[in-house]
Amino acid sequence: MPFLNFTVDSQLLEELGERLVGKPYIALAELVKNSYDADATEVTIHLDPKRDRIEVIDNGEGMTFEQFQRFWMRVGSRHKERQRQSQSLRKFKRPLTGSKGIGRLAVQYLAQELKLSTTSELDNTRRIDAQVNWKQAVSAGELTQAKAEYNIRTAPEFQTGTTVELTGLRQKWNKDEAEGLAREIWWLRQPFRRQSSSLKKEAQDFDIKFVSPEPEFVKTFEQQMDAILKIWDAKLVGKNVGGNVSLSLEFKDEEPSTRNYPIPLPCRLVGGDFEIRIYKLRKLRMPGGIRVPDAREYLNEFGGVHVYDSGFHMPYYGIPQNDWLKIEFDHSHRLSQSDLLPRELQVKEGMSFLPTLSRILGVVNVDTSREPELQIAITRDRLQEGVAFENLIKMVRYAMDFYAVQEALRSQESETAEEEAETLKFQSLEEVIDRHRDEIPKKTYRELRNDIREASTQIESRAELTAKRVSLVGPLATAGITSLAYQHELKQQFTGFDEIVEKVDAIRRQLKDSKIGKALDELRDDLLAWVKRAESTNALFAYFGDSENLQTRRRFRARRVIEEIWKQVEFLARGTMINANRLESDLVLPKASLLEWSSIFQNVFLNAFNAMVPTGKKEIEVSSRRKGREREILIQDTGVGVNLKDSEELFQPFVRRVKISPERRTRGYGGTGLGLTIVRLIARNIGVMVSFVKPEKTFRTAFSVKWREQE
Repeated sequence: MPFLNFTVDSQLLEELGERLVGKPYIALAELVKNSYDADATEVTIHLDPKRDRIEVIDNGEGMTFEQFQRFWMRVGSRHKERQRQSQSLRKFKRPLTGSKGIGRLAVQYLAQELKLSTTSELDNTRRIDAQVNWKQAVSAGELTQAKAEYNIRTAPEFQTGTTVELTGLRQKWNKDEAEGLAREIWWLRQPFRRQSSSLKKEAQDFDIKFVSPEPEFVKTFEQQMDAILKIWDAKLVGKNVGGNVSLSLEFKDEEPSTRNYPIPLPCRLVGGDFEIRIYKLRKLRMPGGIRVPDAREYLNEFGGVHVYDSGFHMPYYGIPQNDWLKIEFDHSHRLSQSDLLPRELQVKEGMSFLPTLSRILGVVNVDTSREPELQIAITRDRLQEGVAFENLIKMVRYAMDFYAVQEALRSQESETAEEEAETLKFQSLEEVIDRHRDEIPKKTYRELRNDIREASTQIESRAELTAKRVSLVGPLATAGITSLAYQHELKQQFTGFDEIVEKVDAIRRQLKDSKIGKALDELRDDLLAWVKRAESTNALFAYFGDSENLQTRRRFRARRVIEEIWKQVEFLARGTMINANRLESDLVLPKASLLEWSSIFQNVFLNAFNAMVPTGKKEIEVSSRRKGREREILIQDTGVGVNLKDSEELFQPFVRRVKISPERRTRGYGGTGLGLTIVRLIARNIGVMVSFVKPEKTFRTAFSVKWREQE
């Protein structure tokens, strides 16, 4: 039997590049991640928009011709998924950041032409120079006909690594794009970088250099790359001079406090200094656009207190299992009092406020060339144990203990303040001001009293509004119960309508009058249309009718749930097209009931329908994306759009932005303004985050449902 091979249109290169990458800075970040995956210890990004040129240079493992042919020239290669870790001769075994071979697509999205030079560490006498004209490749017709020209050059020795040069840039670059690039790759660079390349390289070494003739680009990029160093809650800075340490402790947005203390005798440590930042990651997103999950992962990777000898990083220190300051040890033993602090500084249970290593970024600097009794071990990865090394431990640990007791005191003060605030709530504001009437000038007193009365009125008004909102909970709950009864009764009525239709059919068959027969046909069609629409409406409550859907909470496949919910709401779509091609088929939702997921996605779809009423193009896309353990479902539409600056207000009760005419309300559009409030309540209950985010360029609104998988 004859057969035909499938063919692939080369236009797919262009479409996939745009859909999978979406933003120029994300595309450029993919190239930097490729350098990381290649076990590079440094990468340089040259961005020169005026010369229409980008260059990414790394010193990674490079590629042999076989690797270039098998992997780089194969779009969508999944070899990284199978490989999982870097495989160079250095064997850093970094967890790979890429998986689907979209680096080449990122290149195509960024520029019209590519030049690539690569030399493998397996054979540094050969260099591959390749060139691709993406415009010609896309116009080739068949993807298999797209070509890359190449030459293989030989020499006694080439520099190992890969250089990607892009010309004919497709997008405009500005400082916001430079900031976006830094947000994508900041977590690849360790916080304290070595000052010399003479030591043996480590897996953590990945220095990112950004070069541009635009000073604003460079400044913005570096500020974002170092943002993690600026979101600390407390900072300790100390310096030792001959056994006496001067310490500064600064809490965020407060004046620093200082303290001097001696290193316990006998002191054999001449110098040394340290700087330690302590973090409390409480918010969803920290200053500088850093997400808390990313910050936690970064601190787990690079956290702890590291030691540098004259700028050389000593690999042993900073690794969590090498608890050289005994911080984790004291946590596990529930230490309550410090062994180093004097009695006047001790606070009850003060050491319970000692931060764990995963909340610390710290560096200790020493110079063994000036320390007679502080020596480097023969392995050169640590310091020799001895009196001077014990002095170093106590110098740093005293500061950590001092922070812990100060944090304990702050906590006690906060609790006291809260208790006092609770007492003041029962006092009249006017009584408080009247008590000090004689101490305040008359004019100031009158102005202050009027201001207090006005503020009190506003508070009372808000309280009344809150009470009204809360009072709706009862009726809404009643409405939910009523809907169950309505659904049950409606199902019985459907059977009755089927019988009516059958009677109409029987009468129609006996009639000879064509006019009456035609009228009966129209009546029959109207009844069937009504029943169909009523059944569709009733389907919105389908999950309410089955107790299993209410009580069973498990992990469902996202695609199956969304397809079922779309069927429930499709009759309200009024011509809206849905595209779920970019929704991963194996994506599994967090544990919840079908009713909870139905409530979330139904509300989002219905809001999208309302937003697209005034627009011409009606399209919804459901897609998914992942980064590390983070999972996200994105629902985008072509409606009127959402202002992201005040989008959080839309989650408040009774807030609506889209105005619905009375006519459209009678046709099923609009609502009470409680939909998104309900969505967020349910989302928080099942451990997911919902928000409006920046949409891709073909859409106006993007709704994000995000969660983090457990290890």
